[in-house]
Amino acid sequence: MKRAFSLWYTLVFLIVMAIVGTMIMEFSSSTTRHSARSFLDTKAELILRSATEFAIMALEARDYRKYGKINQITINYPGFTAKVKFQYFATNCDVNDTNCYLINTKETNMSVLIFVSVENPSFHIRKTKITLQNP
Repeated sequence: MKRAFSLWYTLVFLIVMAIVGTMIMEFSSSTTRHSARSFLDTKAELILRSATEFAIMALEARDYRKYGKINQITINYPGFTAKVKFQYFATNCDVNDTNCYLINTKETNMSVLIFVSVENPSFHIRKTKITLQNP
């Protein structure tokens, strides 16, 4: 009779250990997924800042009389795509220009609203930032 009890205790012990092992593996994989997601989220934030600074540098280096206004920039990073769109505020907008809004103040002539969006479609990460650049 004692042998039967020890067999039952052994089976219960093995089942409990299997459940505990499965839970440990699930928590471990969850931690790994969270670490990867956190790394990509931080990388997207840094790419967002980089794309914003690149857009400001592109605006500062642009000769508007010779080349016109910048409407959009697309920057490809490994795993991410950054899209930058510009909205201008000026005292002399063309009627056909959809990226320019007419304003009446000369102090903020050619102010630019910069929309930056960084995406990674495989991990469903999207970060956006809006910056106002004054002349």
